[in-house]
Amino acid sequence: MTRIFASVLLILTLPVPARGTLVVIVPSADGLVVAADSRTSLNGANCDNPNKITELSRPKRTVVAVTGDVAFIKPPDAQEQDVCGYLKSAPRLLDIASVVKSYLERKHADPAKLRIEDLGAECVGAVQRFRENEPLALEPYVGREIFSVVIASYDAHLKTATVLNFAVRIDGATHRVEAGRFTRIAMTPQSRRGVWSYGESDYLNRSVFAGAGRKYLTDATLNFMLVDKPVAEARLDEAVAAAGNVIEAASRTTQLTPSLSGIGGPVEMVLLGRKSRPEPVEWKGNR
Repeated sequence: MTRIFASVLLILTLPVPARGTLVVIVPSADGLVVAADSRTSLNGANCDNPNKITELSRPKRTVVAVTGDVAFIKPPDAQEQDVCGYLKSAPRLLDIASVVKSYLERKHADPAKLRIEDLGAECVGAVQRFRENEPLALEPYVGREIFSVVIASYDAHLKTATVLNFAVRIDGATHRVEAGRFTRIAMTPQSRRGVWSYGESDYLNRSVFAGAGRKYLTDATLNFMLVDKPVAEARLDEAVAAAGNVIEAASRTTQLTPSLSGIGGPVEMVLLGRKSRPEPVEWKGNR
C-alpha cells in the first residue's frame, strides 16, 4: 500500500502536457491563410482561446504552430479550481513554440532556404534536456510522436508560400529522441489550390472529409477543395471561408465521433500577405 501511495504521489508531481490540435493552411492569390482551432487540453479539461499561432519578429511574414503535446508545465495543485486560468500563467518546463521562435529569430533565415533538419536537432536537444530533469515525464511517448512543428512563410514579391513540417518522437527500440518526417511544400500561383492540414489531419480525413462530418462542409468549401483551379484564381475570401469552415466542421464532428485530442473553440486565423507582419483575420463563425 505504501508503494502504491508513493507511486500516486509521484504521478501527481510529474509535468503535465498541454495539447494542441488542428492547424489548417490555405493559399490564395493575396497571401497565405493560416488557421487553428483554439482548444488546448490539460488534465482532462478543455481550455479555449490559447493562441496557437506564434508570430515572429523576424523573418517577415512567418508564423509557427505546434501540434501534439506542445508544452509541458508544472502540474496544478489538487485544489486548483480554474485549470484554464492556471494554463495561461503556469511555468513552462518545456515550450516547443518558444524553442522554434527563438531559433528562427536568432538565425533570421529565409524559411524557403532553411535547413529544417538543423531546427529539428534544436528541438531534439530541448527535449533531451527536459528529459534529463524529468526522466519519467516522457515515458508514455516511447514508440510515438510527442509533437510536430509547422512553419508557414510567404514571399510577397514572388507570391509564393513555403510550409515546413517535421515531428519529434521517441524511438520504440532505442528510446532515443529523434526528429523526422521532414516535409517542405512550395506553393506558387500556378500550384493547385487546396487545404493543407496538420495535427489532427488523420481525424480530419477519416471523420470529416470521408465521414459523418462531411455534412458540415459547405458547398463552397467542397468546391474550393475539389475543383482543379490554381492558387492565382483563389480569392482571399474563398480561402478564409474554406479554412474556417474546415476547422468548424472538425469541431462539430467531435460531438459525433471524439477526436484523439479535443478540437474546438473560436478559430484563430492570420494572413501572411503584402504587409510584413501577419494580419489577424476575423472568422465570422466566431461571432
